[in-house]
Amino acid sequence: MLMRLRTTVATLVLILLMLSIASAADIRCAECGMMVDTASKFSARTSQGDTALFFCDIGDLFAYLKKHALSDARIEVKDFSGGAWLDARKAFYVHAEKKFKTPMGWGIAAFVNKDEAAKFGVAMDFDATSKALK
Repeated sequence: MLMRLRTTVATLVLILLMLSIASAADIRCAECGMMVDTASKFSARTSQGDTALFFCDIGDLFAYLKKHALSDARIEVKDFSGGAWLDARKAFYVHAEKKFKTPMGWGIAAFVNKDEAAKFGVAMDFDATSKALK
């Protein structure tokens, strides 16, 4: 009986721990509200002061930037080839919906290296990508 009680208590503690971890990782996209997988090579983020915003798709980042001026904000995207965060203003982008299956279907990948980006399609800088998206 005591063994069964200990097992039940241990199970409840484990469930509560798992729930607290899940809620801590509950990051929503600032543009569409979808859950953000920060490990995804298509995620993006901005930070300005104490405020951080996350995006589930690079296209959602660009859509958000068309509506909100973030001139002083740090803007980062994931490098498609290596997965590291990089300065979005210095990245190169390829818009290829058939090659990149992104969370919201924008089909945009970011690259630190222009030559690497060109292997997947037309490599564009930050401003050209922003202008190309409607």
